[in-house]
Amino acid sequence: MVWLHGITNVKNNLFIYQQFMKLTVIVENHVSKSGLGAEHGLSFIIESNGKKMMFDTGQSKLYARNAKALGYDIAAIDALVISHGHYDHVGGLPHFIENNNQAPVYLKKEALWPKFHDERYIGVKQTINAFNPRFKHVENMLEVIDNVFIVTNIDAYFPDDSHKKGFFVKENNSIVADNFADELFLVLKTENAISIVSSCSHNGITNIVETARKTFNLPVYAVIGGFHIKNDTSSNVDKMINYFNLVGVRSVFTGHCTGIEKFVQFQTNFKGQTFYLETGTKLDL
Repeated sequence: MVWLHGITNVKNNLFIYQQFMKLTVIVENHVSKSGLGAEHGLSFIIESNGKKMMFDTGQSKLYARNAKALGYDIAAIDALVISHGHYDHVGGLPHFIENNNQAPVYLKKEALWPKFHDERYIGVKQTINAFNPRFKHVENMLEVIDNVFIVTNIDAYFPDDSHKKGFFVKENNSIVADNFADELFLVLKTENAISIVSSCSHNGITNIVETARKTFNLPVYAVIGGFHIKNDTSSNVDKMINYFNLVGVRSVFTGHCTGIEKFVQFQTNFKGQTFYLETGTKLDL
């Protein structure tokens, strides 16, 4: 496990310690600690002021086994947020609903629509009841637990940063190109800075970061999650890194759909700190 203590931005580029929130990686593609599992998927638990929320569920029941090993009771989670409707993020949703009988599930309505990668079905399990009253469709920014905000609208400040090729959705009985209207992300806010938690960043991590910066008007301490750049060109990734450097992002914690080679590119050229996520990573923010 990795414990990294939160740092907030102050004048003259000085930084002070402030423990505020905790993020634990419940599911990731990689693991090195015995007693935990890995799969192609993503799931985080975020703690703030005594409340615990989950962000995505990975692709199976593995999230629950890992959570128990890391000291979390799934039945006691206060809220679940779904980033978008792909199997590697919502596969554990039926199990969560069965084993937690009280937490609301926040998602955009489009996350429940049938989704495909080329011809392969990659959406939510078809046994899911889309009309479950615990599903709370969010259209506007919402503070889900103290100082943890769901941001639902991602503006296309950088149109070239987009990762949607080959993805489709069934809409009004027609299969059309997926514009990822279902994608949302989280912002963790302190007095002096924000940290951004994404999942796959199909709408582009630079667009996500810039949307958060414009919305909160605070410097960015950390960007956490997958960037979906595994198959991107090196020049496109350099543009992302240059943007991160330009706006003063301090730390990057990435994995899942970022890819090892692109992580190394970040690690080499990003001016801040770069860390690779794995199952069991713990962050203080």
